[in-house]
Amino acid sequence: MNIALSIQSARFTPIKTSPIGFPLAVSPLRVFMESASSDVMHSREIDALSPALSQFGTFDTNALQHTQSQRIRSLPRASDYRRVNSENVSLFGRKLSSESSELDEKEDVQLLTSQSAVSSTLSRFKGPKTRRSCTDLIALVVFFLYWIGMIVLACYAFTRDSNRSFAKYIRNSVDFQGNTCDKDSYLYFPDLERNPDFGVCVDECPDEDGDTLRVDLPITNADSVAEARDSTETEEVEFETYATNTNAYICAPVDVSSEQLVETLFQDSIGRFVGSLSECWSILLISCGITLVTSFIYLLFLRICGCVVLGISMVGVQAILIYGSYRSLQASLDPYSYRHDHRTKQSLQLLAVVLSCSAVLFFLVVVFMIQRLFMAGIFITHASRVLLQLKKLLLVPFLIFLMIIALYGWGIQVSLSIFGAGTTTSRIARIAASSPSTIHVVTESFQVNTKLRWLFLYHLLGMYWSIAFVLSIGDMITATAVSFWYFSEFDNVAARKKLNKWRDPVTYALRSTFSYHLGTLALTSAAVPFIRTSRSVYHNLAKRNDLDTNVAVSCFAKCCCCCVWCFDCCLKYFCKEAMYITAIQGSGYFRSAKLAFTLLTSNLLRFGSVDRIGHSSVFIGKLIVCSTTCLIAWFLSSQMYSPVLPLLAIASMSYSIATAFMTIYETTINVLLLCFTLDENLHGGRGKSVYAPRSLIRSIDSQLRPKWQTIL
Repeated sequence: MNIALSIQSARFTPIKTSPIGFPLAVSPLRVFMESASSDVMHSREIDALSPALSQFGTFDTNALQHTQSQRIRSLPRASDYRRVNSENVSLFGRKLSSESSELDEKEDVQLLTSQSAVSSTLSRFKGPKTRRSCTDLIALVVFFLYWIGMIVLACYAFTRDSNRSFAKYIRNSVDFQGNTCDKDSYLYFPDLERNPDFGVCVDECPDEDGDTLRVDLPITNADSVAEARDSTETEEVEFETYATNTNAYICAPVDVSSEQLVETLFQDSIGRFVGSLSECWSILLISCGITLVTSFIYLLFLRICGCVVLGISMVGVQAILIYGSYRSLQASLDPYSYRHDHRTKQSLQLLAVVLSCSAVLFFLVVVFMIQRLFMAGIFITHASRVLLQLKKLLLVPFLIFLMIIALYGWGIQVSLSIFGAGTTTSRIARIAASSPSTIHVVTESFQVNTKLRWLFLYHLLGMYWSIAFVLSIGDMITATAVSFWYFSEFDNVAARKKLNKWRDPVTYALRSTFSYHLGTLALTSAAVPFIRTSRSVYHNLAKRNDLDTNVAVSCFAKCCCCCVWCFDCCLKYFCKEAMYITAIQGSGYFRSAKLAFTLLTSNLLRFGSVDRIGHSSVFIGKLIVCSTTCLIAWFLSSQMYSPVLPLLAIASMSYSIATAFMTIYETTINVLLLCFTLDENLHGGRGKSVYAPRSLIRSIDSQLRPKWQTIL
């Protein structure tokens, strides 16, 4: 029998494989041995055939030669070995074939045991799908119902007439009749202890005790408020003054801060801080424009020279944090600005401490992540090549920007209306004076609606959900377009991907996201906020004093808080990867999460590096944009009475806008490496990718491959 022909026939023998390309029970060695069972080979014949056998994996020709030699020696006569009974040779071939088959089967079973989860899941994945259907409709319905509740709450808050009164009390000085004082006037309270709602407008605050203050007041002798309002008579009344300090528009006694006076008048220090947002609409709009321009410029520089921009950004963020801490501390120590306003002074001091700690923490993070940051600069180059071919993706952040601005404008206006809801009450007050000694006047005071303010938590959670939903829309569009780009054939001549001219990836991604996958986005964006809310509840329960007396209950609450925190971290990570899988194959959230979980658990070290690379590439950019915007807003809001909450709102808004722009690089890098991992698994394992560009393979081999050796 011709042994070479037997090898060639064995070479093309179909081999049963697993769904991801691993050989199963049928062994090529067994096919070869069965073909050669009727002949005994010389060592030179084995050496000649070893290249053909090498395609089946590691094949020990020395062992086969030794086996053949032992067989030859065992024959009665060495010179007559070719006349050996063919049945003995056939028996030897079948025995060796059986042993090798059993060995192959054991190895295959062990390999399939470790890869069974991956193979069973990846067998369903065939690349990006073009025919899709709606996913997670129930989550989308819940999202719409939640928004209906938010709209009902907003309509109720908008219809409260007290909003105008609340705005007057926050912005300006308002006298006891509800009339707004002049711009340069102050509010003085002649009978503060007995009638804290009786305030009159004065040109300047009294600075000494015992002076005389003369004011024309509408005195009444009526028994009811309705009758008193009809009276138009005024009379000059004299009051003996007390020493006061001037702060904003309030004349506060020297031993009482203006903040305590506001709490006495309105029982509402929180509302005062929220109401300060109504004074800074122009600053908010300017900050949005600054964030938009800064984000786009940073995006362009990141595309041109990624590593250089990352290095400059690290130095810039550190400098801005240190300077912001210095300015906040300097403002809190100013003897003229906030000398008598202890609450605002404490807020500025707290802001200075937070910025100082952030500067130290940022420095430590940069030192720890310096290697990863420069690695991110390398992969930014590959993301730039993708964006160079998918130019329409650069327009997606502008769409997200408009949606974020609309959401923040809506959220701030509704918040002002909720905190401004209340009632304006009137009464006939008996006021002590110098001349005459006693007068009766009608006073008005604003009382907030504390019950409605509890619904602000519902509104706040909905805003958090909505912002995350809008940002995830941009991620989904980017991920879908990049996945179609990756799984397209590469043109070596043009050094770019061959895209279907009749189906633009960005246009298809935009249409498929809004047509099919809004439910999945609503589900992924809802998971993290609600888990974090439950974590906050457990954290507050752990801090309650009544739980401290019971050690077992306190320990249980802390354990629950820790478990929820761990679950929150894992869920946030899996939600992002599940969204990427949905963008690639168009499946629902739970099916995508199953595939994401399988990939993450079987490639844990790899995906940890992948996610951190994408996050590191834009983390510095978000900080530099947010810090620059807040620093400019600080100078613009220097004349505001309480700039703390407006600055926090500007920081939140600028960070969301920066995320919309910077995440395009983060998502591109993450999806590229995720598609690369899927590509390798689909085509036989490590080093078997088909669609990856050569430059991407070289970068992965040089930067990431050594860390993956134990996983792949």
